[in-house]
Amino acid sequence: FSHTPTPGQKPGQGIGAGDEFSRRYNANVSRAVHALGTEATDAYEGARSKLARFLNVRASELSLCSGTTFAINLVAYSWALPRLKAGDVILVSRMEHHANIVPWQLVAQRTGATIRVAEITPEGALDLDALRKAMTPEVKLLAVAHVSNVLGTVNPVREICREARKRGIITVVDGSQAVPHRKVDIAAIGCDFYAITGHKMCGPTGTGALWAKREHLDAMPPFLGGGEMIK
Repeated sequence: FSHTPTPGQKPGQGIGAGDEFSRRYNANVSRAVHALGTEATDAYEGARSKLARFLNVRASELSLCSGTTFAINLVAYSWALPRLKAGDVILVSRMEHHANIVPWQLVAQRTGATIRVAEITPEGALDLDALRKAMTPEVKLLAVAHVSNVLGTVNPVREICREARKRGIITVVDGSQAVPHRKVDIAAIGCDFYAITGHKMCGPTGTGALWAKREHLDAMPPFLGGGEMIK
């Protein structure tokens, strides 16, 4: 497994789909009323719907973005930054990729929250007993990889998220390594946020998605401003 820099090699179907879009539908999505714009938007929304079915979630809860790093930063800056404060704790595991560590460190610096690390066993597994003990009342957010990019460890994220949910802890799952290699049912996992990267799934570089519960999306202020935000 590798988070970066090695992407999944692109099959002919993916290369062909990208080539066809560039040749036949190239236009800004969700911004144009002409024929090409409509066709491009339909293709874009079709990809969102197909990915949602693949992950067993609602398309309206799936935000397409540039990859896992952007997706986790979106949660960090739009959900965590406005809510966390001094005394709060962000819990991460020792096996996390930098994309699931650095955003939380930056949020902690700006809010006064602290980072707590859940350790792994000598065999490379997450120490679940220690993790549960670390879920104290101060913990507001838990960030954990579904599959480790270094160790290949498959974490029991459904169980982990269930324990966190009992304690009112928000869960962010890095699914970069899981989605390309195993069937992922986000609804069954029961997390609050799930991030994926397209190039790990043999798709184009610079693609990915963040799934979030609707209640979180509705409560999150815009992370970036620009087109399609003016009324």
